[in-house]
Amino acid sequence: MSSMDVPRRVHIVPLGYEKDRIVQPVIDADADEALFLHPDPDAPEIDQPAYHDDVRDRIREAGIRTETIECDIFNLYSSLGTIAEVSNRFREHNVYVNLASGSKVTAIGGMIACMVTGAVPYYVRAETYAGGEERPVASGAKPPETLPKYHIEEPEREHIAVLDHVKANQPVTKRELIEYGRREGLPFVARYDTEGVQNPERGYYRRLNTRIVEPLRSRGFVEIEKHSKYQYVAVTESGENHLEAFRYLLQE
Repeated sequence: MSSMDVPRRVHIVPLGYEKDRIVQPVIDADADEALFLHPDPDAPEIDQPAYHDDVRDRIREAGIRTETIECDIFNLYSSLGTIAEVSNRFREHNVYVNLASGSKVTAIGGMIACMVTGAVPYYVRAETYAGGEERPVASGAKPPETLPKYHIEEPEREHIAVLDHVKANQPVTKRELIEYGRREGLPFVARYDTEGVQNPERGYYRRLNTRIVEPLRSRGFVEIEKHSKYQYVAVTESGENHLEAFRYLLQE
């Protein structure tokens, strides 16, 4: 964004069984864009109540641009990953995340994504609660409350890159991971000064274990399998979830 550009007000809004709690905060904040999270943007009739059309119409009539982004709002890692990716994409703008308009799972994922990316989470209380899938679960919307958050460091990009590579090719030997690190210029290889080192190859294995494999293994993201004299690295289910949540780092 150039110095002449003005930061936009971007609202990320899970498109759940809500109406007023989606529309009112976006309009009252004079947002520039509303990004709806929906399970399948190419088939909006799926799991979409009829009143969602009114939601879109009211926001567009206020002169606010809208976009629908695919996201499983009932899955923690899809919610976390999508909200973090979108927040990161608009990091030079002012990003706000509605934690009241989707599922409880989306609210948890959205809060974690805000802690990682610096987006602003807010919660909207309703005037009354009722309804269901045929009509909004609540009506009316009180002024949004900005929620406090604590900063969470993003995982190391090279950790996510290794998880992505291992998942696509597993099981992978440590030798293969070192070669992958060389090809991609990952820091654990690229920042290794071998000048004066008697056995640089052993040093590469040591750095791989210390900087990559052990941190991922200690958090349960990878497991080590031994066959003959070789050690193979494989991604666990927790590692796959972690990869889904932070895959957006690979786009940078």
